[in-house]
Amino acid sequence: MKKVLLIGWDAADWKVINPLMDAGLMPALQSLVEGGVKGKMTTLDPPLSPTLWTSIATGKRPYKHGIHGFTEPDGNGGLRPIYNTSRTCKAIWNILTQHQKKTHIVGWWPSHPAEPINGTMISNLYQRAPDNLGPNQAWGMKKGTVHPAEKTELFAKLRIPPQELTVNHIAPFVPDYFKIDQSKDQSLLSIAKNIADCSTIHSAATYIMENEEWDFMAVYYDAIDHFCHGFMRYHPPHREHIPVQRYELYKDVVNSAYRFHDMMLARLIELAGPGTTIVLISDHGFHPNHNRPKEIPKEPTGPAIEHSPYGIIVMKGPGIKKDELLFGASLLDVTPTLLHIFGLPSAKDMDGKVLVQAFEDESIIEPIESWEAIEGEDGRHPQGLELSEADNKEELRQLIELGYIADPGEDMEKAIKGTVDENNFNLARAYLNGQQWDEGIALLEKLHTENLEILRFANYLAHAYLMVGKFKKARKIVNHIQGLLDRESPQLDLLEGSLLLAEGRPLKALKMFQKVEKEAGQQPHLRYRLANAYLQLNKLEQAESVLMAAVAEDPEEASSWYTLGVCRYQMAKYEDAIDALLHGVGLQYYNPQSHFYLGETLLAMQRYEDAANAFEVCLRIAPAMNTARERLVAIYTQFLNQPGKAVKYEHDFDKAMKGQMTIVSGLPRSGTSMMMQMLEAGGMTIFTDKERTADESNPKGYYEHEAVKNLQKNKSWLPQAKDKVVKVIAHLLKHLPLHYRYKLIFMERDMMEVISSQQKMLARNGKRVKEDTLPMHLVTAFEQSLKEVKHWAATHSNVDVLYIAHAETIEMPFMTAIKVNEFLGGVLDVEAMAQAVDASLHREKTSPTISQ
Repeated sequence: MKKVLLIGWDAADWKVINPLMDAGLMPALQSLVEGGVKGKMTTLDPPLSPTLWTSIATGKRPYKHGIHGFTEPDGNGGLRPIYNTSRTCKAIWNILTQHQKKTHIVGWWPSHPAEPINGTMISNLYQRAPDNLGPNQAWGMKKGTVHPAEKTELFAKLRIPPQELTVNHIAPFVPDYFKIDQSKDQSLLSIAKNIADCSTIHSAATYIMENEEWDFMAVYYDAIDHFCHGFMRYHPPHREHIPVQRYELYKDVVNSAYRFHDMMLARLIELAGPGTTIVLISDHGFHPNHNRPKEIPKEPTGPAIEHSPYGIIVMKGPGIKKDELLFGASLLDVTPTLLHIFGLPSAKDMDGKVLVQAFEDESIIEPIESWEAIEGEDGRHPQGLELSEADNKEELRQLIELGYIADPGEDMEKAIKGTVDENNFNLARAYLNGQQWDEGIALLEKLHTENLEILRFANYLAHAYLMVGKFKKARKIVNHIQGLLDRESPQLDLLEGSLLLAEGRPLKALKMFQKVEKEAGQQPHLRYRLANAYLQLNKLEQAESVLMAAVAEDPEEASSWYTLGVCRYQMAKYEDAIDALLHGVGLQYYNPQSHFYLGETLLAMQRYEDAANAFEVCLRIAPAMNTARERLVAIYTQFLNQPGKAVKYEHDFDKAMKGQMTIVSGLPRSGTSMMMQMLEAGGMTIFTDKERTADESNPKGYYEHEAVKNLQKNKSWLPQAKDKVVKVIAHLLKHLPLHYRYKLIFMERDMMEVISSQQKMLARNGKRVKEDTLPMHLVTAFEQSLKEVKHWAATHSNVDVLYIAHAETIEMPFMTAIKVNEFLGGVLDVEAMAQAVDASLHREKTSPTISQ
């Protein structure tokens, strides 16, 4: 019979663990690592314990499971702590209950009120004693803390109040405890509470393991996170702003907390026995080095700035590989993997995957559509379960005392609105983290409109607009933030620089980033932004230098490693590029772009089999990435002489298509707006945001969409453009992804007329130009651009192209309309298309003088 023990250590981080294991100070964890697999586990945003541990237990993101914060309205005009009754889907223990597995859960957050599962559940309100608990005072147990309820008294006796601890318990954490004046410094009390809390959880867990039958046991310890928030600032090495006296007193606390957890782990391993699969995880890490912030933002979730994006995962047991590294794990993968261990399928509506590379047998059970559709007793609470108002108030007061939330004060209406706003903000961040841009932006827009004075709402909204290419809206938000601030802000300068970069103004962006570096020193992700500015300016050596400094400062920043790899690939430093890309893959395995550029680099080195492997991994992660499929067809046809595989990928190419759109393109001022007018008149739907209004240069409008201008970096808008007409400037065509089919109408116009029209337009916009002189360098650049476009169109099987002459359209619009109609399937109103052409707008008919 299979048995699984799942252990949660909130905030555990390999950067603290590895030195301790190397010194032989965490032998229990060392035994798991040597006998199983270990890896880093990517967290989610927002990094809030109730949301993260619910995602771990469900395999779903917060917008699917319904837990969004620490508190929620209670429906009676008040607030209450977040309860598991707000969870909208099954957790792992519910699924196992449906399969008659004996399941026990201790301390999970949130797990109050305890669910009536097939086993014992002890809620997250079990372990914490009230601050005012006296030596002889009864420590009550809240209703709903234990299931089954008849075991309440038993587990109440297993709790350990902080007051029972002695100096022998405290001394390993603070050897010089006797030097502390406790009337002024309450740190020892904080340590005692943390020790007592996790000891209480451990007491309940070990009792169950010793005295109950079990198939699945899950126990959650939050003490490492609490120890780190309280004492990581004193962790070695010493930093200048930390008082030396306090550093010497508390520098051992964090390491001692990890060692204490290792002692508890040893007992759990002993009780589990050799045939049990043991999985140890954390929801995120905690910066122990130079990345530790000097100050904590004074805002809800502000302490999360201390978290690092990678937690830990260790697995050991029957069928698990031994002493190997695990790559690409996310906390969303935990529940699918646990189901796999029990021989049960994952579900397609789960956002996580089975970590098949951890198993000796990497075959996988076909997932079902959803566990929500499987009927039967699952141990969830009945709909409409109510708890007493008195219980709610007491539990809320406990959360306030613990520092998880601010005191709502007397104005409960204001407190409820603040809670709803905060939970919606967390939900918006979860949507953005899951790349559900529209849903996240809609929430942020509402929050910003209703709370114009709250900077973090505005800041997130500006970044979201940047991600989807809505630069004008982002600019409006940045201007709003600038109006609210009465001081210099490095964070605002970074946002301004990112916006300049997205707007295609890399030189101005570079100057802004350099200003931040000079005035405020190194800020989070500053070097990464600097490097992207250098890359846009094609200053590859400077970009490489900055990125090398970035990964030296923070070796866990996957995006810096990836960008360094791409930079080195462009510099033809192929071996170095592979090294950087592999570092990035090790941190973030499921980034298809990393594997794609790994394949590109290996292809350039003529390592064809290795390149094919990289492109195949890329496709397994992103099956719609036809660029990788195109490379594989070429490799198997031209280099490896395996036409059978090439045919397979050619067939898959068509299956991976997500739809079709019509593209109108050409050089600037080549007649693209005129063609858009014709297609609109003919009955086609235009993809435009109407942000750029008509003017003297284009009296009938530009028919553009701002998001398209950022096509090179952001393609999230493409599904919205399906079956529509999109205007794309010529030099951006190469960035169109291969998983759509394109009917490309490319406008061709006399080169001298094009540049003359551009010069006149710049003059009308107030730019200083010589209208009667044509710059020769533009002629050369545009001619090269046209060659590249024609080569691109000819070598991409998903592109059908029709070249349309601007002059012919002006002179014979009806003939052009007939051609375009035939090209697009013969369903357009040809007469209306022809009538849309206004020959009077053909103003530049002669060529100016050419300047060398």
